Amino acid sequence: MHVDIRPQKVEPRSASGPTELVEEYFMDVYAACFRILGRPQDAEDATQETFLSLFREQDKVAAATSTRAWVLAIARNTAISMLRARRPAAPLLEEVAGAAPIREPADRERLQQALAGLSEDERLLVQMKFLEGKSPAEMADATGRNPGSVAVALCRALQRLRGLYHGGSR
Repeated sequence: MHVDIRPQKVEPRSASGPTELVEEYFMDVYAACFRILGRPQDAEDATQETFLSLFREQDKVAAATSTRAWVLAIARNTAISMLRARRPAAPLLEEVAGAAPIREPADRERLQQALAGLSEDERLLVQMKFLEGKSPAEMADATGRNPGSVAVALCRALQRLRGLYHGGSR
């Protein structure tokens, strides 16, 4: 008896109802969402939202030339929307701008040593922020940099200062 084991070309079938839609595309939708979101729980949520959207818009799914392409486009858009919603609401500049100037350090000598370990640029940013009370926009104007790079440089300088103050050499 001869058995033909060559792969057969299978035509994609159109999912006619919600159950068939889920059975046919669940793993593809989950995989697409997981690739974008990177966390299983978020991918599951995005998969659920995708199918809810598809169930609400069944007439559009039925009219689509390629059901699989339509389903995966909805999945991708849903996952991207969830990714955008997951970002922190407050930008970095507001976090830096909200920091209050230093009143009196606990150990002035240790602070002076830590400040001496910073580069001239780092020291200037720390001085403008905490001793002069300047905003990130004012600091950007004074240094000729854009506010985003000032905020990043200030955060790095403070991280380095913290390490030096507490005995490290970060």
